[in-house]
Amino acid sequence: MVVLLLVPLLIVAALILYRYLVRKPALHALWKSSLAIGTIVGTSRAALACVGWYCVEHTGGPLQIPGFALAMLAWPEAIVLNTRRFGPTPFHVYAMLAGMLILSTVLLISGFTLVVQMTRRDDA
Repeated sequence: MVVLLLVPLLIVAALILYRYLVRKPALHALWKSSLAIGTIVGTSRAALACVGWYCVEHTGGPLQIPGFALAMLAWPEAIVLNTRRFGPTPFHVYAMLAGMLILSTVLLISGFTLVVQMTRRDDA
């Protein structure tokens, strides 16, 4: 059920991002916007995912449901960490996870920017 809602939302977000980046007049402005958008989205994704991960580990009862929903933001990158452990997560895992989330988001947005740059017609 969630996938049926999430896929159209991601498609709409990708189209909005593409349309926004196409309207940038200069190449420098295009890449500057790309880096700013990627950093902001990546930082917010990392903060929410780490808070969710912390809530899942340190709370109980009904607080684990929204915590798990937020922790799902880190699933693709959290698989790479492979943190098999007993007890609470060490701080360095949160730092590595946040760094990976920010970097992967910046790279994804940069990929969109590269597509925009390649499809752009320069009339000069």
